[in-house]
Formats: sequence, structure tokens, C-alpha cells
Amino acid sequence: MAHINNPRKQFQFTILIPGLNPFLAQEVDTVDVEFDMAEHGDVGFLVKTAGLKKFGMLKVNKIQQADSTDTFIRDWMRQIFDTQVGGGDLPSNYKVTILVEQYSNDGVTVVERREYRGGWPQKANGVNLSRKGSENTIESIEFCIDEEI
Repeated sequence: MAHINNPRKQFQFTILIPGLNPFLAQEVDTVDVEFDMAEHGDVGFLVKTAGLKKFGMLKVNKIQQADSTDTFIRDWMRQIFDTQVGGGDLPSNYKVTILVEQYSNDGVTVVERREYRGGWPQKANGVNLSRKGSENTIESIEFCIDEEI
């Protein structure tokens, strides 16, 4: 009879991004990876080979604290391009390495570590405010990624 280990739990993770308190990250969608497909003709049939490797977006939903100002993402985006001065920083200065770690059932042992290099915030979605709701305000941030290690 096969032994089945307990499955991993969604909530046992951390994300390490410079400027972000990892406990504020409520949800993380890790990066999808895909290849373009190239077809080449041979005698009587097509051969399919891998083309460009593409990395999707890293998506983070972050809770906003009521008692503090959290401007790290807006400051970072201003570093990338500041409309007040009409320019931005060099990519080597604003791209960072982002780590996502998933823990085992003990909540301590890292069972999977994903390292994303060349990460930078491409999009910060506004928050949804409503006088009829009591949910936490969540900021959604999408990061471009150069590569996964």
C-alpha cells in the first residue's frame, strides 16, 4: 500500500521583497513559465522545437495597515519613472531578486524556494473602497520577472 504524505497548505509561505513586510502579503500567484513553439519542416512531417522562454507575472495581494503609511511600492514605481522630472533610473538600480518560500507542515522547514531575478513592479492596482463593506483594504501588485532560478 502506498504511503501518501500530507499535502502542502496554501497559507504556509513567505515572500521576500525589499521594502515589503512579508506578513502583509495575503496572496501570491507565482510565475507561469511557457515556451514559444517553433515548427520546422522535415521530409513529410513537422518537427516542433522550443522557442523563446517566457515568464509570466508575479502577483501579490497585500493588505494595507490602518495605522501606518506604506508607500514602498509607489516610491519604487517613482524610481522606475518619475513624471515630475521626466525620466527614470537604470534597470540595474530598480530590478531586484524576489524569493517565495513554501513551508512544510511544521511551518518552519522550507520545502520549495522560488527565486525570481530582475523583478520590478509593472502594475499597482488601486484599492476598492466602500462605505458598505468591512473587508480589509488589499493592494494588488504585479511584478515583471526576467528569470526564475
